[in-house]
Amino acid sequence: MSPMAQRVANAVYQNSPHVLCFTCLASQQGLNEHDVRAAALVLVTRAGLRLVQRICDACQRTDELLVSHQAA
Repeated sequence: MSPMAQRVANAVYQNSPHVLCFTCLASQQGLNEHDVRAAALVLVTRAGLRLVQRICDACQRTDELLVSHQAA
């Protein structure tokens, strides 16, 4: 797993049970949103994280969010 994917996974686990959209997750981590979305593809297939339709705890938009199994 790439260092960026590991960083995104760590952020998802540390934020749990709070969930963040890709825009807010990227902003929190100081990363590009496109890079966070690319890392999410790896994390869904290799790390067992999931994409779910939820409300972001930071911006309150409904979107697809990357979550751990505990938050799903």
